[in-house]
Amino acid sequence: MFKKIAAATLAIAVISTAAVATTTAQAEAKNGKTAGAFAAGAVIGLAAGAIVGSQAQPRYYSPQPVYGQPRRDCYREPVQRWNPYRGRYEVVSYRKVCY
Repeated sequence: MFKKIAAATLAIAVISTAAVATTTAQAEAKNGKTAGAFAAGAVIGLAAGAIVGSQAQPRYYSPQPVYGQPRRDCYREPVQRWNPYRGRYEVVSYRKVCY
C-alpha cells in the first residue's frame, strides 16, 4: 500500500517539476505585481502537501477482541480406597472432573 502511494507521489512530483521547469514566463497581475501568483502557488502547494501528507500517515487498526477460554462444567469426584482394617471403602481425596 505504501509503495503505491510513494510511487504516485513521486510521479506527481516529477510531472509538476517538469511543468514548472518548462514554463519560463512570469505571471503578473494587471498592475505588474506578482503577489497574486505567489499566493495562488502557495495555496496550491499547501493543498497538495496536505493531500500527500494525509495519505502517507500510518493507519490505526484496533485489535480484535480476545475472549477467554470457554467455561467448562467441573465437579469434584471422591476417590475411594478399600481399607482392610475397617473392612469398607473410605474417601481418601477428591479429584476434579471437567467435561
